[in-house]
Amino acid sequence: MPQDDENKFKKSNVSPKNENSSWLTTPSFIRRIFDHFPLCTHPLNELPDRRPIERNQNALFIFAREEDARAGAPSFNPGCLKWQTYLKLMGIDFLTVSSSNHASPTGSLPFVIPATSCANSSVLDLVRPIPSHQIQAWASKPGAISKTQSDSDRYEAYLSLLDHRIRKAWLHTLYLSQSNFDAVARPLYINPATSSRPARLVLSHNLQAAALEELTKASTSSVIDLDALYRESDNAFSALSDFLGDEDWFFGEAEPGLFDAGVFAYTHLLCDKEMGWKTEVERLGKSLREGKWKNLLAHERRVFNKCYR
Repeated sequence: MPQDDENKFKKSNVSPKNENSSWLTTPSFIRRIFDHFPLCTHPLNELPDRRPIERNQNALFIFAREEDARAGAPSFNPGCLKWQTYLKLMGIDFLTVSSSNHASPTGSLPFVIPATSCANSSVLDLVRPIPSHQIQAWASKPGAISKTQSDSDRYEAYLSLLDHRIRKAWLHTLYLSQSNFDAVARPLYINPATSSRPARLVLSHNLQAAALEELTKASTSSVIDLDALYRESDNAFSALSDFLGDEDWFFGEAEPGLFDAGVFAYTHLLCDKEMGWKTEVERLGKSLREGKWKNLLAHERRVFNKCYR
């Protein structure tokens, strides 16, 4: 400690108590300390604006780069891309907004803020966000019954291929394959969240730990059988390919629906060169990109051309 500062602390005895002073008066030696380190009051951070700039438009909040969100380009997150694509297939007009889980009322993306024509802020506060599990009900036409809904058991069976076998392989590919994590997950999920290196390390660890927990929660071992994991994802794609057959859309529908959007969310991202996959180690999309399931590739192109051209 510099000598001048030490002398100041030695001389900083508390002065005699003034009868008129409050018992809350700060002692002089404390005041001297704060004189060297003055309190600086910064302006309050603005609350995140959860609503679109145009209040008369629906807004879908998703994982996306800022420039991609402004252009309405596909999300890089399969869960978000599924609902983004579904809304487009349903002909819903909406803006896409780049966001994060912290902005979501449910703690996860995506969610929708419905349009309102009212400019009254008190009324706008009553507009409730729509979480992902309610988007289909919100977007569907009243009374519409699809072949998918009328065959719910078969729908659930094929949906499990996406939600379990393919999703598990996706989690390993993105988060636990270190070269892909560094090339894909880090620039998409980690770096935009914070510029702090310690915070990025913590966030990286948490994401990878969560992925590992998800993949091993039904197992007695923390060791992942990679051959079995990717064999099951390949079998899932084969089953989807056989089910689609020569049809344009799944379940023989005249128009694409939610299941088509869910399949597209994975096939598109696995084939998208802009994702930056390290293809020499990326096993999930290898057979797909090499044309093993040509009808799934053709299906991906049909959905993309219908929604994003």
